[in-house]
Amino acid sequence: MSSQQGPSAPTTGLPPGVEAGSLGRRFLAQLIDVGVPAVVIALASAVTAAVDSSRVVSAVSVVGAVLVAGWLLLGWGMFATRAAGPGMRLMKLQLVGLRDGRPIGYARFLLRALVLIALTITGVGLVVMLVFLVRQLRRQGWHDLAADSVVIKQRTLAPVPRPAAAAGIGQPVSAAEAGAQLEAAPDPEVAAAPEAAAGPEAAAGPAVDGQGPDGAPAGSPGGLESPIGMADSVRIGPRPPAGPLPMSGGAVGTDDALPKDVGWVAVLDDGREIGLVGLVLLGRNPQARPGEDDAELIKVADETRTVSKTHLALSVDGAGLSVMDRGSTNGTTLTDPTGVSIVSPAGDVVALSEGSIVSFGDHWLNIEHRARR
Repeated sequence: MSSQQGPSAPTTGLPPGVEAGSLGRRFLAQLIDVGVPAVVIALASAVTAAVDSSRVVSAVSVVGAVLVAGWLLLGWGMFATRAAGPGMRLMKLQLVGLRDGRPIGYARFLLRALVLIALTITGVGLVVMLVFLVRQLRRQGWHDLAADSVVIKQRTLAPVPRPAAAAGIGQPVSAAEAGAQLEAAPDPEVAAAPEAAAGPEAAAGPAVDGQGPDGAPAGSPGGLESPIGMADSVRIGPRPPAGPLPMSGGAVGTDDALPKDVGWVAVLDDGREIGLVGLVLLGRNPQARPGEDDAELIKVADETRTVSKTHLALSVDGAGLSVMDRGSTNGTTLTDPTGVSIVSPAGDVVALSEGSIVSFGDHWLNIEHRARR
């Protein structure tokens, strides 16, 4: 089975399984967010115009101001910490950072809002930006570009990257360099981490109209340092030998009371902790291939069907932990603890280190290593 990327990846630079939010839904979300305070103001104005009592007018004005301010503060907090205000939540959209797939925080949302307000006041600026937004591949307006944000269809938020457990455990590399390193990997006992990170130009083509490959803005590494969950990179640790994943060994069970000395552990976004020893297959309904009788099969509930039946394989051997995309439809993306990302080529073995994040469809898992006692 050949690997196929999700519908948005070839044109927008967003990782597989991540789609830009439609302009129609964004308009309705904005209408809800702006419409509620507009209705409150209109009602308060109608009441104050209909009564002669100064006390009533003052009371209505104060109540109206408090309601409007409360609504605006509620939206600000929801966008900053939960990636969606009331309108976007109803429209199944999220506002996330382009490079990390996380809520953009208070300061960046305020900057985004101020730019949008300024454009709205000018009138002409808003119209010109709307034309630009329609033509922009990720549907980013100037307010989104200012905040380095993007509106996407609702999905599981990207996990918070964890700091590396120790310095010097490999360096971030591009997808092209990672593949070349795996093909030429020496014996694991003498393999060393890459000495230097390749720049994003290693796998990038020429920029066109201020954009890099896949419609990414110039200066962005292939448009792949994006949400996540919008993650597309990996930290290459001790490199495993090229070829199929090892098939020997079993897997530690997935008890809730997982001991703290089990070595490699995959922490899924649903809270499950999977002890990794040997071969583990993940997907909607994973099936082992001939010779993989000892593989542990981990089912992932996925109502949106963004995860393939057998999506990926995790394997542990003497060289460490590695991952292989098993020819999934929507692909597998890998992020190292610093946030650098690559798309994992289908059928290729890629080494992982502690703190790496593996994203597959609308789901993800964290890699931990717990020292054995």
